[in-house]
Formats: sequence, C-alpha cells, structure tokens
Amino acid sequence: MANPTTTPGPRTVATSSLPSHTLSAVWYGVNDLRLEPRPIPSLGPSDVLVDVVACGVCATDLHLLDGSMPLYKPPKVLGHEVGGIVRGVGEAVRHVRPGDAVTLDTTVPCGICFYCREGCPFLCPDRRSVFAGFAEFTVAPACVVYPLPQGMDPAIGALTEPLSCALHAVDRASLRPADTVVILGAGAIGLLILSVARLSGATRVIVSDPDPGRRALAEGMGATRTVDPTHEDLKAVADGLTDGRGVDCAFEAVGLPGTIAQAFSLPRRGGTMIQVGVPAPDTMLTIPAYEIYSRELTVRGSFIRANEFRRAVELLAILNLAPLITQRFPLREVHAAFKAAHSRQGVRVLVGSVATATRTV
Repeated sequence: MANPTTTPGPRTVATSSLPSHTLSAVWYGVNDLRLEPRPIPSLGPSDVLVDVVACGVCATDLHLLDGSMPLYKPPKVLGHEVGGIVRGVGEAVRHVRPGDAVTLDTTVPCGICFYCREGCPFLCPDRRSVFAGFAEFTVAPACVVYPLPQGMDPAIGALTEPLSCALHAVDRASLRPADTVVILGAGAIGLLILSVARLSGATRVIVSDPDPGRRALAEGMGATRTVDPTHEDLKAVADGLTDGRGVDCAFEAVGLPGTIAQAFSLPRRGGTMIQVGVPAPDTMLTIPAYEIYSRELTVRGSFIRANEFRRAVELLAILNLAPLITQRFPLREVHAAFKAAHSRQGVRVLVGSVATATRTV
C-alpha cells in the first residue's frame, strides 16, 4: 500500500539541518562527465529535497554522453531514473514528508500548450526535464514526487521511470488475453515490457536477445520462448508458434535498423508493431510499403510515457523487478558505472548513495 496522502506533524526541516551542497556528475559535452560540488537551491514552498539512493544509467544517458543524441545543451546534471528518500519539504507540500521513500517522474510539461490540453503531455514541446539523479541530493517540484509502496527499497524506485515507459508501450499495443507477442531486445525496457505484457494477458511471449544471461533472465520473468538471433531464425520460430500467421504484436526494444526491419516482418495480417527502441536521430529505414497496405499493419512509436507513472508505482509492489538491478556503484564511481552500462554488463546499472554488491547477469 502506498504511503498516505496526508500525514500529521511538521512539513519542513530546519534550514540549518539541510545540506548546502551536493556532489554531482555534470555533463559538459561529448565524453565529458565531471564530478563536482554544486550548491543546492533553497526549497520553495512546493519543492522537495531528495537524498538520491539510486539512479539508473539509461541508454539515453549513454547517448547524451557520446554525442549521438543531441536532446539537451550542456552543462547539465544527468540522471532521470531516481529512487530516494525525502530529506526536506517546502511548506505547501502535503503528500510526502521527510523520511519517505519516493521516486521521481522527471519531466514537467507546460500544461497549457496544444498537446498538454489534448491529454498528451509527453509530446509537449516545452516539457522541462528535472534531470539531476546523478547527485547526492536533488531538489524537485512536488508534482513529480511519488511516494513508494510502504517498506520498499528506494533503489527499486529507480525502475519506475522505465516501467512507466513499458506500460505506455503495452498500452499502445492494445494487447488482449491470449495474444502472442515477440520482444526484440532483453534490456531493461524489453524485460519490463515482458512483465507488463504477461499481466495484460499475453499467453505466449517470445524474447530475442543474443546475450545468454539476458535470455535466462527473460525466462525467469515469464518468457515462454527465448531466441538467440545469432543462431536461430526469429521469424521461423514466431511463425512456428502461430501456425504460420505471425504474432499479434512485435515490440522492437533495441533501436537498430536491422531489428526494426525484423520487427516489421513478424506481425500477422492485421497485427501491430511497436517501436520502443531509440534509434540514432539520422537513422533512415527502407520498408516494403505495400505490406503496410496488404497486411493492414498498425505501426506505432512509443515515446516515453503519457500518464502511466502512477500505475507504474502501484505495479512495483506486485512485480519482482529486483533481478533487473545487476550492478550498483557509488556516485564517485559514476564513470565506471557508465562503462559497465555501455558494455552491456548486466541489465540495469544503478548509481547512488548506497553501493551494495549484487550479482551480474
């Protein structure tokens, strides 16, 4: 059960008891990530000071660092998959208090543009990113702070943001009970899609990934068939399990031209393909346009999340996501954490104030 929305007692912590500076990993440009102290801004009435226990190293962070995804301008403190503990709150904050374990939905839409008023805040052109997870402390507006289920390790809260993206992808697919699904890529997003797809009623879920450890993890999380694409024909496997017609939905969770083209070939007539993987901005595809017409395919992109964050927090209590956390590093070893994530060591690498040794898949 989530923390109550109102709690008695004081709403603030004395200013003298709050830290004035935080060590932060600041991105200054291509392959330039520096650890440096930064002042912590004063808490406004609707702000929350969070002690960052864990922040996930996402592929977006890797792409920003290597210059392949020019989303933002440096300098910037990166990190958007955050789990932590409230250290202080502004006087207007009522839904959390110091000591609560929380997670952050690290994007704030403007609320007044066309897309916000169409119910698509994630498409807001003025959406502001509260990026500051690779730091000891971060100050966030109360509207993005969600209490975690009672007694939950705050590190699990770092998986809420990617879980909300997986929820959005599955929502886009409109899955039905007894559907057959294929997922290309068993990274964190692919495995989270696997968990949500099974909850949504998919009876057979095929997961394709060349890494044997990730395939084993997929099997442990409910995949009914795993495929090593370097030694097996994924389309032949999918057709063989569906009497030759193809799957109901294919999720592409890699972002490479080859896997996107492969995902396009897998759905049955009238089926759906969801592209979740993030390709390089200049990636161009060549697909047989006639097949969109003749197979009546639905091809959809899935870009971050819409309004799924609350549901993702609720799902943390019933999904066993701890196996996805395969390595943890203290903030001072953030460069080693990025190196581990870049080399695909394990599934989700966390950086934070608590560095506990965990198994590596």
